[in-house]
Amino acid sequence: MPDSQIHLINTDTKQVFPAAPQGSVQLSSAATGWRGILVEQYYIQPMELPEHYVQGHRLLVHTGKPVRYEWKNGNRWRNKLLQPGEFCLQSHGEINIPRWHDTFEFIAIAIDPIFLNFSFQDVESIRFQEQRATIDPIITHFAKRFKTEIESGSYYGALYGESLAIAFSLHLLECHSDRSLPISQPRGKLSSIQLQETIELIHVNLSEDLSLTNLATHLNLSAFHFARLFKNSLGLSPHQYILQNRIERAKKSIAISAGSNLTEIALQVGFYDQTHFSKAFKRVVGMSPKAFSKQYRN
Repeated sequence: MPDSQIHLINTDTKQVFPAAPQGSVQLSSAATGWRGILVEQYYIQPMELPEHYVQGHRLLVHTGKPVRYEWKNGNRWRNKLLQPGEFCLQSHGEINIPRWHDTFEFIAIAIDPIFLNFSFQDVESIRFQEQRATIDPIITHFAKRFKTEIESGSYYGALYGESLAIAFSLHLLECHSDRSLPISQPRGKLSSIQLQETIELIHVNLSEDLSLTNLATHLNLSAFHFARLFKNSLGLSPHQYILQNRIERAKKSIAISAGSNLTEIALQVGFYDQTHFSKAFKRVVGMSPKAFSKQYRN
């Protein structure tokens, strides 16, 4: 099992420690290459955490049986029976002292404040209302999508995870910020010059690890605005467009030389391994790269 990559800071010692004990992490997004967000699934025995600062805006979404959950508020312990689907939310830097009395299964989500601030440059001083044992079906839905994507090996790639993180963050800002934050929805499209520059940048770097942040920075836009204007322009999200073009380039490479090494082709068009490539290729084309290659052999 992987170790937790979500960290907390002990308020007394100032030492950094993992959010979950060794051996309790069931799933982690750490290997997916997602930017700005970490998602982990835990299975933790009853315990009490020391007083700590939260690193990153952090949520936990309960996925198991009801849990007797407590947290310290000043000098007083408060308690809830945490039900499946309920979540807790805290902002970066807040102090937390939780404990629970039953086996606790939950999905932990940590959002990097720097990523959030860049993605929504028009929003200042981003903080969220502290939540304990709150229900929000949309948050539950996103948690399940993150989990499914990790379990699938993130065949859509890092840029898809980044897109999910922005959509998830938008919901948090609109519904759970500490003040009213109406987020203006970008209208219109990229200009013809902006679109041409973006498409050229994508095609030149198709084999590289592309990100929304880098593409948006090239046009001096926030990641949120760039993603919306790009989709308004082409009818495809950036990750859909990039995936489509990677698959098309792979198909051409296979057709030209059906005996080529599929792992080499996968790397050449921007997939980080053949398993990732095969899953994406089959989902888009309807057959595996190997089966597609056989069509071009004598």
